[in-house]
Amino acid sequence: MDAHSQIQQHLEQLLNRTSPSSDLAFLRILQLVHHQTSTLVEDLKAYELPTFIPRSPADSDINKTFNISLPAVGHSSTISASITTLLETALEELFVPYTEGQRYIEKESKSLGDLYAGHLAAFTRYHVRSITSGLLKYTLIDYRRNAHKKQNRQC
Repeated sequence: MDAHSQIQQHLEQLLNRTSPSSDLAFLRILQLVHHQTSTLVEDLKAYELPTFIPRSPADSDINKTFNISLPAVGHSSTISASITTLLETALEELFVPYTEGQRYIEKESKSLGDLYAGHLAAFTRYHVRSITSGLLKYTLIDYRRNAHKKQNRQC
């Protein structure tokens, strides 16, 4: 099993654990894994082996001593670019199942809707309880009406 499939498998396990609990947990884990994986890819890019092009005859002797064969000058940058491209492509492919089409936007919208509905329900319950228990003597309209009357008296 290669590293890409191991990372994909671990990502799926994490997301499968959070899916039943809430969309918010799923989205947070997805964002966390994306951030950590992006950091890993950037770290791996930093460790790319720079190509060693001899600047003097002594440098060329080092290449012979260690049996290093250098590609043509233009070819070395292609190797570095292809490793960087490979890493970035692997990163993108890792998250395609979770972000393709409208999947991510739908989960995000559902999560925000659920959070808003939960807060609105708590707000409504509080005010219903307050009104029925007599804690609130005035409704919002009564409050505005009384405030308006006080303003008129002061004028």
